[in-house]
Amino acid sequence: MYSFITGPIRKSHFVSLVFVLFILSTVNISAQVSLPERNPFKLTFRGGGLSNNNDQAAQLKSKLEDALPITVNTDYAAIGEVELSADLIRFRGAALNLQVSGLYARPEFKSTGADGIHRVGLTQLEIARANLVIAFNGSDPYTMFELPYHSNKEACIGITGMIIRTEKTTLTPYAKDSLGIKSIHGEYSQALGVTLGWNWRLGESGFVLGINGALMFVINKSHLVTVETEDTSSFSSGVLDFAPRVLTAGIGYHF
Repeated sequence: MYSFITGPIRKSHFVSLVFVLFILSTVNISAQVSLPERNPFKLTFRGGGLSNNNDQAAQLKSKLEDALPITVNTDYAAIGEVELSADLIRFRGAALNLQVSGLYARPEFKSTGADGIHRVGLTQLEIARANLVIAFNGSDPYTMFELPYHSNKEACIGITGMIIRTEKTTLTPYAKDSLGIKSIHGEYSQALGVTLGWNWRLGESGFVLGINGALMFVINKSHLVTVETEDTSSFSSGVLDFAPRVLTAGIGYHF
């Protein structure tokens, strides 16, 4: 009986067909088990509060004998932050991240003295921030976006630096009439500190909820603002350093 593949040409065609089908099935299986590399970038939006260390307040000494000085400092203020981060180095259970962000707030300046606490000014605060952070999970050997396995939470710890600027500061009538303050003008200020955070991944998505805190310290005694008084004022001028305490929470997306 004559077979369909008895001829030498038809045999070679059959062998070629089997070889092609084998290659295609191998590629298909590989595509099913291979996992795509995660994009290293994450965009985060946060909101929270900001305050300054009370020890950094401007000291306006009284020109009168035996009179108490007054202090001028920023009050608690709401703050917004937009952050872009990138994974620099990835380990199985940890990752080294570089984060850069911009923050904006409108804090009040308040004076504290023998006659109580009074608002003396309103300003705009702009901050450029950079963090170098290690993200890890102590209980799981994988990070939140490790493949093929992952954790749903992570802790973050690192160092943070800020460049701070105040602008468009306006004075209140009390500052001008009662304290003789002529101006509160801002300068660039630098601060260095530590940052801590905790993040939760929302299911299998790329969205992450998180909280973040920063504790800053003044470096090089760089002054944030100068509180300048009139010559006829009962108080001398003073300078205010800025060592902010920041606590924010928000949502981010890993691309």
